[in-house]
Amino acid sequence: MKRALFIFLLAILTLSSCGVYKKYESAAPSDADSTIVKLPSWREFFTDPQLRELIDSAITGNTSLSVAALRLSQADESVKMARLAYIPSLFFEPNGGLLVQGGQRTTSYQLPLEIRWSFGAPGTLFARRHQAQARRIQAEDNCAAVLNELISQIATGYYMLQMLDEQVEVLEKTISVWTRSLDIQKEYMLSGRAYYSSVAQMESKLLDARQGLLQARSDIAVWERTICLLMAKPTCGIPRTKSGTYPDPELLETGVDLKLLRSRPDIRAALRDMEIAYYLTSEAKSAFYPSINLNGGFGWPTVVNAALSLAQPIFANGALRGRLNVSKMDQEIAKLQFNQSLLQAATEVSQAMSDYKLHSEKAELYSRQTEIQEKACNVVEEISRDGKANYLELIKAQEELLSAQLSKAQSNYNTREAAVRLYKALGM
Repeated sequence: MKRALFIFLLAILTLSSCGVYKKYESAAPSDADSTIVKLPSWREFFTDPQLRELIDSAITGNTSLSVAALRLSQADESVKMARLAYIPSLFFEPNGGLLVQGGQRTTSYQLPLEIRWSFGAPGTLFARRHQAQARRIQAEDNCAAVLNELISQIATGYYMLQMLDEQVEVLEKTISVWTRSLDIQKEYMLSGRAYYSSVAQMESKLLDARQGLLQARSDIAVWERTICLLMAKPTCGIPRTKSGTYPDPELLETGVDLKLLRSRPDIRAALRDMEIAYYLTSEAKSAFYPSINLNGGFGWPTVVNAALSLAQPIFANGALRGRLNVSKMDQEIAKLQFNQSLLQAATEVSQAMSDYKLHSEKAELYSRQTEIQEKACNVVEEISRDGKANYLELIKAQEELLSAQLSKAQSNYNTREAAVRLYKALGM
């Protein structure tokens, strides 16, 4: 009768707890849903050889990336512990004693080997193991996110340095030309062919250009130190090619399948959050079922013993129900955050593609404008020597040329920066 009752209770317990052993079904679409374009690697996306070397150096030495790798190793250990929780624990606890009474000595000792096997409530170990596995995958996604951010920062800084180098070159040439023009104006003033106002205006423009040159060189030093910090180096030189080599995303020609957003580390991490929330809810459900513990031991001179305990929660001041409700709300929160992450990712990709197209077209226009301004400036300089153009026309032509050259450099940088943002938005 007792055996039949035990089997009956065990059957009820098993059937009622089947729900807590259900695996999580991912919300992400499978690769079989459609043909998905493979994203290029960062080496394929960034073709500048000097930039590639800097990225390699940063990957080797970056502190944040090293910390993320250690977090991943910690997650691996957590997975191992969750798997080993299924097997019993074994303890060896030898003890002995000496009793002296009436001149007689009595010694006693035990060499017990104790086994403890805690199953917990049905589904608890199952849920915890899958939580650990999801957190491990999430730690891997976090590593990818740190790497993506690092590469984006290095590339942005590198292209900023290229722009500043170009601006320094333009300003140095401009200062050289304006210095000669100022000397000519001073000679004209001494001979009565020019007024002091023209000389003062030219000298003021020259001082503005020199200030711009000082600022550009200062910005170069700041960005070089920033890149060195990303590589975990106190100081270092930043070798770079001349402006002109930059990524040209082929994705802009074919468009971007939104399923590509799955590759973004933050999207994958959001998926893992949903999975973890699911198993936390499963663990909260399992708390309503009895927990089972098995203890046993054997040794010498003691005899073998074993004990099975079962604890069924009846009333816990609403803690079990409250924990389950909170876990279900966490599931809804994780789902909402995942959907928001998808929307944010799609917006960032769309904006980066739009900005890349815009700045690419503007760069072509600025390049054409610079060519026209160079020709116009040369013509004004020639006719000014013959006295057919006054200093105002010369200053205006030189200012417009400088403005066009600096705008061209800025537009080239904006194009590259938009390409970097597209790389980051797609989580390559």
